[in-house]
Amino acid sequence: MTGGIIFFFISLIFNLKDKEKRSILFLLLSALLLFCFAGLLDPFLNVYDERFHALVAKNLMDHPLKPTLYDDPVVMMAYDRWDRFYIWLHKQPLFLWQIALSFKLFGISEFTLRLPSAILGVVLVLIGYRAGNLLVNHRTGFITATLIISSYYIFELIAGRNMVDHNDVSFLVYISLSIWAFVEYHHSRNKTWIYLIGLFSGFAILCKWLAGLLVYSGWFVMKMQEKKYKPKDMKDIFQSLVVTAIVVIPWQVFTLIQYPTETHMTHDYNVQHLFHPVEGHRGTIWYHFEQFDVLYGNLASYLIIPAFIILYKRMADKKLFISIMSMVCITYLFFMLVPTKMPSFPVIAAMLIYIPLAALLDYGLDLIKKMTASSWISIVLAGIVISALFFTRFDIERIQAQHTLWKKDNSYTRMLIHNKEIFQSLRLPDHSVIFNVKGQHYIEAMFYTGFPAYRDIPTYEQYVDVKNKGRNIAIFKPAAGDLPDFLKSDTSVIVIDKELQGYN
Repeated sequence: MTGGIIFFFISLIFNLKDKEKRSILFLLLSALLLFCFAGLLDPFLNVYDERFHALVAKNLMDHPLKPTLYDDPVVMMAYDRWDRFYIWLHKQPLFLWQIALSFKLFGISEFTLRLPSAILGVVLVLIGYRAGNLLVNHRTGFITATLIISSYYIFELIAGRNMVDHNDVSFLVYISLSIWAFVEYHHSRNKTWIYLIGLFSGFAILCKWLAGLLVYSGWFVMKMQEKKYKPKDMKDIFQSLVVTAIVVIPWQVFTLIQYPTETHMTHDYNVQHLFHPVEGHRGTIWYHFEQFDVLYGNLASYLIIPAFIILYKRMADKKLFISIMSMVCITYLFFMLVPTKMPSFPVIAAMLIYIPLAALLDYGLDLIKKMTASSWISIVLAGIVISALFFTRFDIERIQAQHTLWKKDNSYTRMLIHNKEIFQSLRLPDHSVIFNVKGQHYIEAMFYTGFPAYRDIPTYEQYVDVKNKGRNIAIFKPAAGDLPDFLKSDTSVIVIDKELQGYN
């Protein structure tokens, strides 16, 4: 972490001296070190979604086109929910392939699980810098990158703590890449950007789903402003959409043919998000506005309107401003109307939120420069303000409290370290099946042991079936009550006399 902070200040110094290439180099090194630090914080799988993503990605190493949660579904039961599927299509596969590749290249660990997100975080810093530079100036680009690199919310996504962790990091970055490519295309009219917009939008869809088409809404608004209504005027959008379709459709067709039942179940489940709160993720119509400061930092909700006003004044291309503004409005309007509420849903517009906030601060620094007689003093003040911005947002004490045992009430970290130690300490014979794993911690059990694991005590029918398949039964001793007689009387059953902690 210290190296990342040092590199950030070196980058800031070069930026203040207008040495852009060196500034960007050290900024990216800073981002890489800080985001890798995030990936090293938790020596366990986080309970919300990270553990599911880790297990599916681990299984994908052996069969990249067959995403499984239960890679060896030995027990007769209904594998009919997203948290216990055999074929796991709950998320699109690209971010899982990225993790599987990281596991292949660097070994299986919590850090290599998070490494793709750390690298994508660096990419987000780079394109945030570039987009801010194109839209306003290089200092706005640098402040945009500073807001990203010091974002506690993005930091926690990379660390695997915030829902929906690595899936949302990939979704955010690929959508941001498509928007950046759109800005580049608008400035240069180079047709290469048309295909890159389509490529990145397709990658975004292959991480989560159709919100990855966000860039096309802004592009369409641009066409309407330019009064380009005819099909021939839309040729570039159609070309880009073809690329997106080429990226996205093969996987959808493949899964529909190969795994029709699971594909329809997943589709039906996803559609439910649009009509009622899924799994209790509910909130008022103002939920995402109430979460604005959580995503973007203290006072962001008060600053965002003046920030967009300043961005409008400072951008030479007003049509491009309206196009960008429309993407932000569409994002928030859509998720405001969807009944299922989760904090990360509108984070896909993060880059477009950070750029106006950066433009507002840049405008304030320009006012300071006009009020000071010396250019040297204004440069020093700019350095102090940007440094303060970085340190007030990069909350080291909060990170320490969240991810270490510094505070005695951090039961979350303690219990997951405890559970991992138990799973890794198990010395079970080959072909074992683990039962009575507390809550959803059967996911970590499968990841760390490599054996199928289930949360319940087996029924007699399941017991007989497992025995007939030549499997060894291991079972965690119940915290209350006793094992059924058919298990107690079987001397081959391994009773694990260790108590798991965590959530039921």
